[in-house]
Amino acid sequence: MKAILHPLCALLLAAFLAGCSASNLARPGDEGEVALHSNNSLLANRLAVEALREKTVGDLLYVQATLENGWKFELDFQYKIKWFDRGGFEVAPESQPWRQLVMAGRSQSNVQAVAPNPSAVRYEIWVRE
Repeated sequence: MKAILHPLCALLLAAFLAGCSASNLARPGDEGEVALHSNNSLLANRLAVEALREKTVGDLLYVQATLENGWKFELDFQYKIKWFDRGGFEVAPESQPWRQLVMAGRSQSNVQAVAPNPSAVRYEIWVRE
């Protein structure tokens, strides 16, 4: 019985730690980066960024991302767009709240945001349950 218990405990611990780790769906700095991050690997596997659009409004960056729920069931989660300057520092982290989004199974939804100030040149889309 002990011989079975140890491998089972190790497997459960590995599964738990994998579920708790942050999942980055693209490496920062990659060309064509899809900046979608999650603190939940199941949620990250069920969501995809289908399209990214950017434009400048005045001197501020405006982004719109089309998220797709690839799962057949409804997803209820929160998203947040984080902004970064040229040096990689997060810009005005308190200015961007978490927003609730409910997506039907196999559906798409647009999320959008305007940079908090002109120093923001890069962004990441974060999702959580």
